[in-house]
Amino acid sequence: MADKTAGTRCRGPRLGLLADAYDYEFQERILAAAERAAREHGLDFVAVSGGILGVNLRDPKRFVYDYIGPDSVDALLVCTHVIGHHSTLAELTEFVARFRSVPCVCLGVALPGVSTMFMDNEAGMYTVVRHLVEEHRFRRIAFIAGPAGSEEAQARFRGYARALAERKLEVDPRYVVVGNFTRESGTHAAVTLFNQRGLAPSDIDAIVCADDPMALGALDELERRGVKVPGQIALTGFDDVEFARYARVPLTTVRQPIEEQMRHAVALLAAAVHGGEHKAESVTFQTEFVRRRSCGCSMHQREPVPATAAVPESQDLGAALRGRRNGLLADLDRAAHGRLEFVGSGWADRLFDSFLLQFNDPSQASFLDCVEGICYELLLRGGEVGAAQDVLAVFHREVVACAVDAETRDHVEDLMCEALLSASALAAIAQSHQRNALIARTALLAEATAALLAAPDVSTLAETAANHLPGLGIRAGVIALFTTPGKASEELETALIFTETGRQQVPVRYRGKLLAPADFLDGRSVMVLPLGFRGECLGMALLEYGAADAKIYEDLRLVLGAALKGAQLIRAVEEARKEVEALAVTDPLTGLSNRRHLMRRLEGEFARARRHLRSLSLIVMDLDGFKQVNDEHGHDAGDHVLLRVAERLRRSLREFDTVARYGGDEFVVLLPETDRAQARAAADRIRQSVIGEPVDKHGTVGATFGVATFDPANASFDQEELLRRADRALLAGKRAGKGRILHFDDC
Repeated sequence: MADKTAGTRCRGPRLGLLADAYDYEFQERILAAAERAAREHGLDFVAVSGGILGVNLRDPKRFVYDYIGPDSVDALLVCTHVIGHHSTLAELTEFVARFRSVPCVCLGVALPGVSTMFMDNEAGMYTVVRHLVEEHRFRRIAFIAGPAGSEEAQARFRGYARALAERKLEVDPRYVVVGNFTRESGTHAAVTLFNQRGLAPSDIDAIVCADDPMALGALDELERRGVKVPGQIALTGFDDVEFARYARVPLTTVRQPIEEQMRHAVALLAAAVHGGEHKAESVTFQTEFVRRRSCGCSMHQREPVPATAAVPESQDLGAALRGRRNGLLADLDRAAHGRLEFVGSGWADRLFDSFLLQFNDPSQASFLDCVEGICYELLLRGGEVGAAQDVLAVFHREVVACAVDAETRDHVEDLMCEALLSASALAAIAQSHQRNALIARTALLAEATAALLAAPDVSTLAETAANHLPGLGIRAGVIALFTTPGKASEELETALIFTETGRQQVPVRYRGKLLAPADFLDGRSVMVLPLGFRGECLGMALLEYGAADAKIYEDLRLVLGAALKGAQLIRAVEEARKEVEALAVTDPLTGLSNRRHLMRRLEGEFARARRHLRSLSLIVMDLDGFKQVNDEHGHDAGDHVLLRVAERLRRSLREFDTVARYGGDEFVVLLPETDRAQARAAADRIRQSVIGEPVDKHGTVGATFGVATFDPANASFDQEELLRRADRALLAGKRAGKGRILHFDDC
């Protein structure tokens, strides 16, 4: 087994990200943005799925945090706003303090002496509630809050309370329910409002939720009850996850500029890694209100164009648009909500210029080509094609406002209608692609899951993982187990290392604080997944991140943990079975074969000797003086004598001979392919080993031997007769004076 415990080799700078899990879209967006920013700054990247502090899972995760430090990363992003939902400020401070040896940035929770990136959650929620009160005239507004220990959840509640207070509305405790940022808790909160709080749908104008998943859960319960959204109750969320846009009722929400936040945080850490001074700083990013149908707004509602934007009748469309260029481009950028980062910078300029080109020369298709190019790029890179539709809707509004005559407006409407239809068609294609990709990924994951769970041992499991994971887009990975079974230990040993160039067959042992064997992490983006099962810490999996969907990694973590435990249980059962089988054929005192096993072997060897015309001999040995040892020194001393005799018997025989304790102080030796002379020599060798030195402190014992041989050339008896003959020879030897070797043929 190779040993690579030393981590002295110089490696490239590496950024770590600590979060709960990446199967929720909010954390997945943080993951994707942080990884892109790390690559832009030349940093390798490891994302750790370590769970929430203070929450004990059925399959343990938090132990992985103990392996993060200067041996594995050079800078660290900590999602304290996610992993600290159930922790006090003191507990979070203590947790982050363990990473003080590397530059660190926390997200969402201010800690002493640590740089922190905030979102203005209070202002975001304040804007939502103010919109509901001022624009829709709602007064009875319920609130589904996040966990009490979450600073972000508290900030969002403060925004809700402040908006109500400024409009002379009180916070009614009956209208406030606490969730935990999951869809299930949103459903449960809605049930609480109607069942436990005694509220009817007519008692509530709107339900404001502290995040989108809880809003979607509340929407599920409202629809189950037949309550129409927004017809009877308006509904809003927070975070603007993709499902919010494509919910049955598109969700009014608040978008966080995660991409901008990650770029700033990683730039700060990259500067420190590359030798710059790292000073603690706090940066707050402004959130953005996203108005959709669930609050009661029209999906096609247009904001009025300010009077100062009026266009002189003498001014043509091109001149009017060029005069508004900067403001229009800013509006387009805001409409994109940061979702067009895949298409590169300058996309708004390209859209603007291509429109003017095609408007002035209808023979050109530059604008439609530009729209399709943006949509195709989003489609290929897994972005939201719907973002292009939002941008076109704003562009349409601005351009129409600049058209001063009917003919120009008709021309603009035709061109924009064609562009919107093209974007809609590509958005439908994107949805189809996503659906097909999800079906294919689900099928592959199900196939991999079945194969992994069926693996009978760790070796087969490793081979199965190496065969199936590349099909899921994971081209490289390590599965390593703790050297102390069931517990997190300082060392791990690889069960599998596979890369684009193949598998490494020899297991590697390495220090856990390196996370992976030497060289594996270099130049890669990797997900670190702690493997455990029902309280046991089994090891870690490090799987390449990039081509695979981030949502599958948590599924793989659970499957690998269960499969490893299953393989270990199968091994334990197999070992237990072998032990039971061994007990069934073994004498419990001496460890020699028992009488039952001897008879089975005798039957088989006798049949083989007869079939192949080979000799077979049998020795029956009885100890002389053994009764005296028992009588004078007790049965414990007698047992000790039997053990020493058994040891000497083993040393005196060939590997394929069988020696058994036949009963009491009587032993039988089965000698395949052994003639009369060879059998007598074997008996003499055994006699010398037994009587050649004292057996123990209680003195010596002797032995008498009866020998019989089956010669296929002139014998026609069976195996039972062979045993009887050897026994008769033994009795004859005893009568003749003990301590003898007597062959049946000499009796």
